[in-house]
Amino acid sequence: MNLALVGYKLILSYYGSGFHGWQKQGKLPTVQLYLEEAVAKIWKEKIPVEGAGRTDAGVHALGQVASFVAQKRLEAEVLKRALNYHLVETIRIWDVHIVSQEFSARFDAMAKTYQYMIWNNPVMDPFYIWRAWHIPRPLDIKAMNEAAQLFVGKHNFLAFVTSPGMPIKNPIRTVFQCSFAQQQSLLLFTIKADGFLYRMVRNIVGALVKVGLGRLSLEQLKFIFESQKRTLAPASAPPWGLYLLSVDYPQDKES
Repeated sequence: MNLALVGYKLILSYYGSGFHGWQKQGKLPTVQLYLEEAVAKIWKEKIPVEGAGRTDAGVHALGQVASFVAQKRLEAEVLKRALNYHLVETIRIWDVHIVSQEFSARFDAMAKTYQYMIWNNPVMDPFYIWRAWHIPRPLDIKAMNEAAQLFVGKHNFLAFVTSPGMPIKNPIRTVFQCSFAQQQSLLLFTIKADGFLYRMVRNIVGALVKVGLGRLSLEQLKFIFESQKRTLAPASAPPWGLYLLSVDYPQDKES
C-alpha cells in the first residue's frame, strides 16, 4: 500500500563538541549523518534530511530545525520517541510536526537567532568547559553593547565573514537584534538576523571582545566594518561558545 508523502519538521538540540558540525562529511560524525541514519532505520530507506543552519564543528544548538519528506508511517509523537531511541544521547528531538511536503527547514527560514556564551571570571567554571569562551580579564560590557549597535540594520558584512572557499554571492544581511546580557560571570550575546554568513557571529564576537578588553575602539571598529576587509578585523571567537538558539518561519509555514 502506497502511503501519502508528508513533510516532517523536527526541532532539536545537540551538544556540538565531538561533532564535525551539522553537514555530512563522508563517515565523519556529524549531526546530519546521525539524523539520516536514524530516519533510515525507521523507514528502511535512505531519506535526505536538511537543516535550517549548517553549524560548524564544536558549535551547539538549542533550537535547530530540520526537515525531510517521507511516507506518513508514524504520528508526530511516536516519531519523536523513535528518533530519540535511535540517536546518540548528545542529539535530542524536542518536537516533531507533520507539515506540507513543500516545507524546507533551510529555504523557508526567515530569521535565525544565535547566542554566544562567555565566562568572564579569572577562574573557569568546569561546568562551562567546551560550552563557553573563557575570558579571564574584566570586560567593559557597556562599551561592548554600544559597539554591538553598529551591526543592527541592513549592512554589508564582508569584514566579518570568513572565506567559505567559494565566491560570496551576497554579503548583505539585516540584523534585528545584537546585544549582551550579564548574569554574574556569564555573558550572553544574542544576535538575530535574516541570515548569517560563514562564521559571521563568531567574527563579530571576536571583535566585540577586543572592544571590551580596551584593545579596539569604537572608531576602529567602525573603520573595519566600513572597509569590508576581513584582513583588518580581529580573530574569530572559538566555536564552543556558540549556540543556534531558534529559527523563525512565516506563519503559513509553521503547520
